[in-house]
Amino acid sequence: MGVPGMNVRQIAPGPRGDLLLGNVRAFRRDVLGLMMESAREYGDVVRFHLGPLVVHLVNHPDHVEHVLQSHARNYDKATRSSAMIRSISGDSLLTSNGALWQRQRRLIQPSFHRQRVAGLATDMIRFTAAMLQRWQENLANGQPLDIASEMMRLTYTIVGKTLLGADVGADSAAVEHAMDTMLKHTYERWGKILDFPEFIPTPANVRFRRALKTVNQIVYRIIAEHRARNDAGSDLLSMLLQVRDEQTGEGLSDSELRNETITFLLAGHETTANALSWTFYLLSQNPDVERQLRSEVSAVLGGRLPTVEDLPRLTFTTMVIQEAMRLYPPIWAIERRAITEDVIGGFHIPAKSSIVISPYVLHRHESFWPRAEQFDPTRFNSRPRAYIPFGSGPRFCIGTEFAMMEARLIVPMVIQACHLELVPGHPVVPQPSITLRLKSGLRMTVRPPAP
Repeated sequence: MGVPGMNVRQIAPGPRGDLLLGNVRAFRRDVLGLMMESAREYGDVVRFHLGPLVVHLVNHPDHVEHVLQSHARNYDKATRSSAMIRSISGDSLLTSNGALWQRQRRLIQPSFHRQRVAGLATDMIRFTAAMLQRWQENLANGQPLDIASEMMRLTYTIVGKTLLGADVGADSAAVEHAMDTMLKHTYERWGKILDFPEFIPTPANVRFRRALKTVNQIVYRIIAEHRARNDAGSDLLSMLLQVRDEQTGEGLSDSELRNETITFLLAGHETTANALSWTFYLLSQNPDVERQLRSEVSAVLGGRLPTVEDLPRLTFTTMVIQEAMRLYPPIWAIERRAITEDVIGGFHIPAKSSIVISPYVLHRHESFWPRAEQFDPTRFNSRPRAYIPFGSGPRFCIGTEFAMMEARLIVPMVIQACHLELVPGHPVVPQPSITLRLKSGLRMTVRPPAP
């Protein structure tokens, strides 16, 4: 997929940066601001230097399709970000390449069939109802809640039951803290030119290893419990224990199961929680949208709990969630490595260099999103082109169906039960880590639902 014989190698424009470090300082200071400003100033292909590493931000649907779909074979995940995430998840569906990734996808894909995912709705509804019941005390006494933390615990409990077949409520606080520690450490390592290896006992490395040990102990315990039961449950882990490679007849080892389980904890817990948190924040700031959403929920549900059969009629609910993920996509950056040199948008892409696609930046491209900073769910009356919250191409997120069903059940249940009001003065700042979190959480007061 290279471009042999290319005589003119036009270099993409970009911010100059420091002589030795390039754009590292700006990257570490405000990566979202750096990418947004650079895309506005230099166009749809921007060249950065992070020390010796050449990085191109590509910010046009045609370029995204080139990297993730039409020329995906030339762009793998042997990237710096994948290497860092691998320290948490090992060689999993999220980080592997080539034949290994194809085998993993082949074995795991059937477990995410739409009908199987739909069968998980009952537990999603049950755990959400329990959370809302607990919130009644806050509604009565006016004590604020950290909704970001509440969503983390809810989605972890749901993932634990539906994907792992385990009651993980007792572990939720420990996992939330451990995941927070690991993700912050991993992201900080990604932004460093010189990084201490994990075996050197720096304070940060020690905290990371302790957090990883906590998660490993919980995950291996759940795997052992499944193997001891030796039954064909409906949860994802039970299904994975039953799968066999058609070519070798082998099943997944404990270490392989551990890698995929941690990946599902990360992808099915962290990202959905962030999407929900941003949705409730945006609704609190846009009362007209919340009123329209409440009207739809009332018309469709009439005060009862939702079911999977209700989802096709909750059209505005779906648009609200989609628009929240446009403005604040949980996966704010996607990185690939160019295997051989290439040309994108007329600019030379060196072999072994890095390509970054940022849904956060692409979703604010004024050519495709007029009034891009405005929260307007009606944009999704039609299918937009420059919208990739779950990625694109062969590595399109395998859990998309699961995540969207979960969000489309939780949002109407919360809206029907209460109104969430942002605590005055509480700072709401995006924190780009491995996922797009809220830097200071999301302190909100639980009020009775508006009439």
